Amino acid sequence: MLCEGLRKQYGPHHALQGLDLHVPAGSLFGFLGPNGAGKSTTLRILSGLVRANAGNASIFGVPVGNHVDATRRAAFLIENAVFPPHLTARRVLRRAAAYMGVEPDETVLERVGMTHALNRRAGGYSHGMKQRLGLACTLQGAPDLLVLDEPQNGLDPEGLRTIRGILREEHERGATILVSVHRLVEVEGLCTHAALVVQGRVVRQGSIDELLGVDTPRFSLRTNDDARAAIVIREAIEGVVLDTSNGKLVLDGDDALAATAAEACVRAGVRVFELASVHRSLDELYRTEVSA
Repeated sequence: MLCEGLRKQYGPHHALQGLDLHVPAGSLFGFLGPNGAGKSTTLRILSGLVRANAGNASIFGVPVGNHVDATRRAAFLIENAVFPPHLTARRVLRRAAAYMGVEPDETVLERVGMTHALNRRAGGYSHGMKQRLGLACTLQGAPDLLVLDEPQNGLDPEGLRTIRGILREEHERGATILVSVHRLVEVEGLCTHAALVVQGRVVRQGSIDELLGVDTPRFSLRTNDDARAAIVIREAIEGVVLDTSNGKLVLDGDDALAATAAEACVRAGVRVFELASVHRSLDELYRTEVSA
């Protein structure tokens, strides 16, 4: 899936401002950003519900402008699931299957924990039940691509566990998954790739390891006086990169540089209680980029 230079304007509001997004085939891709950043607009363009003012978007190499061909192998759950109140889950599944061009599959209700509602009308569903049924609809026919806009909204802890399990199963099956989420812990523990969108632009994207700098050595020091330790380290090591924004003293560098920093602190009378290898958290990256 590829988006290049997407722009979308609603009156004076620029929802997307040249958004570029690359979702590798077979990835479980987390789409992150604050409210109003442009996540839902992007997903609506990909689904064919909204037309971009400029730029290109394609699914499996097919432009989304050719909606039927581009989405034949894809299934979408865009924003909150809404169904005609008089329809039962069985009839909703059948209508969704007909639209998707696949055979109805009631077994998906078991996967999302909705077998008890097979013959209940949607008008009596809770918000969480509607989200479960919406996800069930997308699973019919084992699509190659799932595009899900915050499917965890309105779900209780059990529902969240169900969603995580389904996403893992679909990814293991080989599906490409683009999922918009707010809970950063879900992305870091679940997704293979992610993108962060701010004010209509993707500011960071790549594999989770790339985003978190897993290959870049980082060390945290816990001392009896971190403020003094930071001064000592900067004086001892020219050009050292220190981060104190998260209430911790973290430096970028290898084992030798970390040892030099700790030794400098000890010589200056600063007690070092701990020196540990760490890597950047997704929450740290998010706060840095969003507040920039």
